[in-house]
Amino acid sequence: MKKLLVLMIALVCIPVLMANPIEPPPASIELSEIAFENNGNWVIELQSFNYYGSNEYKPIDSIFICSSSGRSKINRFKIVRENGILIIRNDSLLSNLTINPISDSISLTYFRRSYSNETTVQTSPVVYGNFVTATLCSPKTGQSIAAYGSLGLYNFGNYMRYLSEVYSLDMSPTIGLANDSTGMPGTLKGNIYDSNNQLITATDLTYYGTGFYDILPNADGSYSTRIFSYKHRIDRLYYNSGTNKFIIEIEPINVSVQPDTVVTADIHILKITGIDPVNSKAEPVIRIYPNPLTASSFKYEISIPVKSANSYIELINMTGQQIARYSITDDKGKIELPAHTANGTYTLRLFVNNKNFGTLKIILAHK
Repeated sequence: MKKLLVLMIALVCIPVLMANPIEPPPASIELSEIAFENNGNWVIELQSFNYYGSNEYKPIDSIFICSSSGRSKINRFKIVRENGILIIRNDSLLSNLTINPISDSISLTYFRRSYSNETTVQTSPVVYGNFVTATLCSPKTGQSIAAYGSLGLYNFGNYMRYLSEVYSLDMSPTIGLANDSTGMPGTLKGNIYDSNNQLITATDLTYYGTGFYDILPNADGSYSTRIFSYKHRIDRLYYNSGTNKFIIEIEPINVSVQPDTVVTADIHILKITGIDPVNSKAEPVIRIYPNPLTASSFKYEISIPVKSANSYIELINMTGQQIARYSITDDKGKIELPAHTANGTYTLRLFVNNKNFGTLKIILAHK
């Protein structure tokens, strides 16, 4: 009887588990590229992403191209592969649509069916020319505005696709082909200064953000990187240290970039903040005293067990450089700072068994 009961429970559970799998993402459409041909007519490339390779699961049944003059529905389209390309011209639409080559705002509206329901999807507009919100110059003949998506990645199990996060002026249009970065970037270069207006000479950190390649400082404090061609406002950078991520707030940089040009802009760091949250308990995991420090040492107390070969305290300066690491085996003790440590603000991080359990700021103010 017991075996029969177990079997009956199993038979009931299996359909329930099978009825609630993790749903893969439905098909989506993005504006991949827009260009103007020699005769002045526009051409648009759409990129479709579809896990199933067919338009049957939550199908897209209507797509509209939208400009500042109105919108028009695509007459016929077919989604047949995981990553497909649709080329759209005026003769692809049910009615003519005006797109101004000098200045316009282009977006997509499409409708996705799910059983008896319908969902409307509106993409963010791509704005170029002299619109107030424009971040792109109008493309000339032989140029395009193209999406480059290596800065974003969508994961679903073993399924991956790139998202279109950056639109750039492109001197090498690839209408009908997958976009690459050829013809898109210019060069951004200058010097990097810390919060004390001193050149950063540490080369062990890589800074990154949106719209440009990684920034690797040189030993003389200079940098040079590739940057996509649009109007940028950069007010923060990021870097990783171990499993932790840091925000670097900088004096805002406003630059307008054209392909294959060089723009000079110095980076001035204002503040560095850890994204990993400081322990939110009323009683902090680690205490140090005194703070501010008036001598070259401080005492610490830790409220969790630290008897582990991988327990330590890191000391990081305002440029994100680790200047000391102290192995700890007791929940209280005294730490001596490295000789000639300069006055200033430092980040102290506690790791127990290689996991970050606390982050705090300390101030060194020698008399």
